Amino acid sequence: MAGGTTNKALKDRVSHLENFVSVLDGDGAVALSVQTEQHTIELVDLRKILDDFMTETSARITNIMEDVVSLTDIVKINLKCLEDDIAFVKKFVPAHSNAIREDIGHDQLKIAKISPERRMLERNKG
Repeated sequence: MAGGTTNKALKDRVSHLENFVSVLDGDGAVALSVQTEQHTIELVDLRKILDDFMTETSARITNIMEDVVSLTDIVKINLKCLEDDIAFVKKFVPAHSNAIREDIGHDQLKIAKISPERRMLERNKG
């Protein structure tokens, strides 16, 4: 009887352990070591996927940064050209603006010398 009691106690302990680690009874039972091995394989696969993703993302970020640097260089060149054009215009506008002012002033003097009657006649002709 002592052996039967020991056997029963051992079965109860094994049953409690199986319930604790969620091992199924009977034909559908999967050993805990097999589950652990499956999880390890899945973790290795997930790690590989993550590493591939990180490598691809890093390459994309590097390409984007190179594109941004190239774009910045192009914008700097365009701004420099624009600054040169503005400096060129500023250099020559004051010289010509005096001549333009003189022409406008001369025309205004001509208009001022024309009598109001003559202005009316000039307007009516056009």
